[in-house]
Amino acid sequence: VLNRTIEKGEKLADEFGCEFCRIDDTGKIKAECLINTTPVGMIPDTEKSPVKSDILINFRCVVDVIYNPLKTKLLRDAEGAGCTILSGLGMFIHQGAEQIKIWTGIEPPREFMKQTVLERLKNS
Repeated sequence: VLNRTIEKGEKLADEFGCEFCRIDDTGKIKAECLINTTPVGMIPDTEKSPVKSDILINFRCVVDVIYNPLKTKLLRDAEGAGCTILSGLGMFIHQGAEQIKIWTGIEPPREFMKQTVLERLKNS
């Protein structure tokens, strides 16, 4: 686990039963998956990435929870490094759907929600 806040990072690592690393050690890390949960790379700063592209070869999979843009600089760089990539679109859709279900008891049409979001993103 990497986290900008040492205390939070250590707590998360403890909860997941894994190691905490400082941001300065990012280039030394090798792991199955890198998951970006920061806003770095979100519109309007689409040419920014939370990590340097040369470290992406150390990961098999890169997930960016950002959904706008669908393919962030991080994901483009990761794809170029041969990683499997996943955008935040699915998380965004399913979070919203689960909230609707919790609040109303109704199972929302997830595919319709996805198509609506994609249409809105295309037109923005």
